[in-house]
Amino acid sequence: MTIKERFDNFTKPAYYSRVDNEHILEMYIGLDENGRKSIELRSAFNPRKVNGTSAIEVNQYDNQKYKTIRFSLTDEEISGLFYTFCEDLIEQTRSIQHNSEGYNAIVLRFHQWKKMFVSSKKDFLNEAQIMGLIGELLFLKDQLRNRIGLSEALRSWSGQELTHKDFSYGNTWTEVKTIRRGSQAVRISSLEQLDSEHDGELAVYALEKMSAEYNGITLNKLIVDIRNLFSDNDDRDLFMSKVALQGYEYNNFYNDFVFEKIYNKNFKVDKNFPRLTPNDLPEAVVKAIYDIDLNKISEFEVLE
Repeated sequence: MTIKERFDNFTKPAYYSRVDNEHILEMYIGLDENGRKSIELRSAFNPRKVNGTSAIEVNQYDNQKYKTIRFSLTDEEISGLFYTFCEDLIEQTRSIQHNSEGYNAIVLRFHQWKKMFVSSKKDFLNEAQIMGLIGELLFLKDQLRNRIGLSEALRSWSGQELTHKDFSYGNTWTEVKTIRRGSQAVRISSLEQLDSEHDGELAVYALEKMSAEYNGITLNKLIVDIRNLFSDNDDRDLFMSKVALQGYEYNNFYNDFVFEKIYNKNFKVDKNFPRLTPNDLPEAVVKAIYDIDLNKISEFEVLE
C-alpha cells in the first residue's frame, strides 16, 4: 500500500501504525488527537527547539517509556506534499546505523523540507502558465544541467526576474517555449526575447494534456523531483525561491494537470534566424508580438 492509501484507511483520531517492522526506527503514521495526518518518531533523544510552519505543526512529548517528535499536517490542500515528505523521512533514515541517530536525522530532513510547507493560497497558475513553467523546468533538468551542472543551471535561470531571456550562461542564452501537441507555431511575446549580440537558442517543448489518472508529468512532482536533486541546502532554497517567483506554491490543485512530453526541439538563433528586433522596426513601433512557424525554421534545428 502507498502512504496515501494507508492514511486513507485511518478513521480514528489518536490512532497510529508503525511504518514497517523492518525499519530501524520506531516511526509511526496516523491521525493525531485532532484528526490530522501525522508522522512521528518514538525514541530516546535530547529534544531541541524545532519550529513548525503554517502548514506543519511540530510537537514533542515525553512519557515514561519514550519521547516523541510529531509532524502534523494542518492544511489538507497540500496533503500530496505531506505524503511525499513522509516517504522521504522513512526512506532516507533506513540506512542509519543506530536508532540513536534517528532524531537528528529526522530534524535535519524536516529543515530541508521546511520551506515547502506553507499554507496554500487560492490564486493558482492557469494552464498556459503551468505548461510554460514545466517547459523551463524540463530544460533545466534534462538539458542544461548536463551542459553546465545543476547548480550553475539554476543560477542561469531568470524565472520571472525582470530579464528577457529564460536562461543566460557564459556568452549564450536559451529562450524556452512550450506548445500544445499539434501546434505549428511558437509565440514570441516581445522584441527582446530573441534579440542579442550573441548567438543563442530557442528550445521548444510540445506537451499533450492527459487525464488526471495518467502517470505523466505534473508540476508538483516535477518540482519536488528537481528540488531533491540538489545536495546543497542553499541551492534548494534558491530553487524554491525561483519557482515562487513564477507564482507557484505546492497545492493538490496542480495534480489534475497531467501532461505527456511529445517532443522537444532546439533551434540555433543566429544572425540568419527569422526574428524581429528593435532595429528592424520603425522608430514609432515600440512593442510587437509575433508567431514563428516551426515548419519554416527546420534548417536551424540543432540535431544531437
